[in-house]
Amino acid sequence: MNAGQIIGQTLKLYGVEHFFAFTGGDQDIWLGLRDAGIKYVLPHSERSGVAMADAYARITGKPSFTYGQSGPGAAVCVSGLVDAYWAKSPVLCITSDTHSAVQYRHAYQGIDDQQDLFSTITKWNVRVPNLGRLPDILRSAIRIAVSGVPGPVHIDIPSELTIFTKEDLPNVELYAEPECTKFPAYRRPPVAREVEKAIALIAKARRPLILAGGGVLMSEAWVELNRFAEMFSIPVVASAAGKSSFPTTHPLAVGVTGNYSRKVANDVVEKCDTYIVIGSNLGDMTTKRWRLPSPSAKIIHIDLDPNVMGANLKEEISIVADAKLALQSLIEAGEASGLGKNACPWADWVQEVRSMVANWREAFQSVARNGGSPGAINPYFVLNVLNKLIGPEDVVVADTGYMGAYAAALAEIKAPGRKYIRTAGSLGWGFPASLGAQIAVNNRGRVICITGDGGIGYHVADIETAVRMGLPVVVLVLNNSTLAFEYHLQKYMYKTEISEVNDFNDVDYGAVARAFGAYGEKVAKPEDVEGSVKRALDSGKTAVIDIAIDREVYAPVVYYEPFVGRQV
Repeated sequence: MNAGQIIGQTLKLYGVEHFFAFTGGDQDIWLGLRDAGIKYVLPHSERSGVAMADAYARITGKPSFTYGQSGPGAAVCVSGLVDAYWAKSPVLCITSDTHSAVQYRHAYQGIDDQQDLFSTITKWNVRVPNLGRLPDILRSAIRIAVSGVPGPVHIDIPSELTIFTKEDLPNVELYAEPECTKFPAYRRPPVAREVEKAIALIAKARRPLILAGGGVLMSEAWVELNRFAEMFSIPVVASAAGKSSFPTTHPLAVGVTGNYSRKVANDVVEKCDTYIVIGSNLGDMTTKRWRLPSPSAKIIHIDLDPNVMGANLKEEISIVADAKLALQSLIEAGEASGLGKNACPWADWVQEVRSMVANWREAFQSVARNGGSPGAINPYFVLNVLNKLIGPEDVVVADTGYMGAYAAALAEIKAPGRKYIRTAGSLGWGFPASLGAQIAVNNRGRVICITGDGGIGYHVADIETAVRMGLPVVVLVLNNSTLAFEYHLQKYMYKTEISEVNDFNDVDYGAVARAFGAYGEKVAKPEDVEGSVKRALDSGKTAVIDIAIDREVYAPVVYYEPFVGRQV
């Protein structure tokens, strides 16, 4: 077997169905994938291919695969793979590399020590030394990507193994490790003593609060989270990564907390006395730059990564464990202690939180009722309209910056599960990621992408990819012809404006979409928003709705609180 056959047949054994990559010259790989029956997804750049693979992995829970050709292709993969690294997504990136015989001799498109580019953004970064090692390195790469805390892996293959040789490996045994076809593999249970201590601490609480992080979704622990919260009547906030682990419409739901958040969620976190953190590293985005919760709150921290324990905030109890197994143990221990059987000792707290959330919803509706004016539509109005149309099985994909804030704070997720994914940090990720998400959900739901004119510009050519593949993704471009985050930071914090840094021409992305063969509209009036989004959802086609929003309206972020306060 040659390298391409080894790759194709190994991936087939692991149940891999799709390979996301902008094609390079490594023909043996494409032939090997074709012969193994693996569907090739051709985007318009390596970066968009990585984003598709990343979203596919986050939705399905399966390891996903992408590729970059030696030199420039591999370098572009790095810029895409960083988001998978931040999001702890098991993306396996295969790159070809300069032929070993001409390394360090200024070969065309060669990057000396190309492997080093990936060293800080992967769980494992390996170069295949010879063809005989390729089968076991592939198995190890998959195992590392999906076990423990998931994450991306890079496999560098010198070109003499892929295109400049017809070397075959005789009598090779290929096999898969069944535990590693999905993440999390090899779940780690909690220590019983630590669970008992956690229940004892919760029993003493008067204002307990759960933080649902991305680890809940990684562990597929949303059923256990819902049961735990309901059994003990504990309100729930979420990180942006953990947003869809708990329905935003649930009576105990408060909303996303942190820098891109609902103000009420931050207010509730500040009031809590016992913070039960599940599957979060408590980084700056979730803790309002480490200012939440209050220093007096006692923290119970559950996470699979021992390196995050106590790294950011003082913790009363640290439990290194898989979220699903930890929640199951907490439920059992709580039942055994009688905690959930008697009258709720914090009923007043629950009622206070519900009242705070109800007030927030009234404030949101008050802001959202104002549709704005022609050419300057209120984005809060747009999100409120979208909430009427989102179904329980729909998946929302959000870009970063303002789009991440609008989606995190305002978009309603009506059923738990992997129904919301967002950019972990790279602007432009949202649109190609929505294509990977649509491939993942297939016909089980619709995918709605929320991006801006800054984000869509990165990968606008992938409208052709979506049309070619028949992916009915609906893309809402909230278009204010500027990088509004930069504009508002300048306006409110620096009391100036640098238009050449921020502003774009007014592009009609609906017309751009139609030129690619997609459904497209430009919406300039508030009263036309709902009809246009409905038509897009009903079209069954790739659809882009360009909505002309008001550049003066700022998103629900914390940065302007000292200057202009928060709208919601």
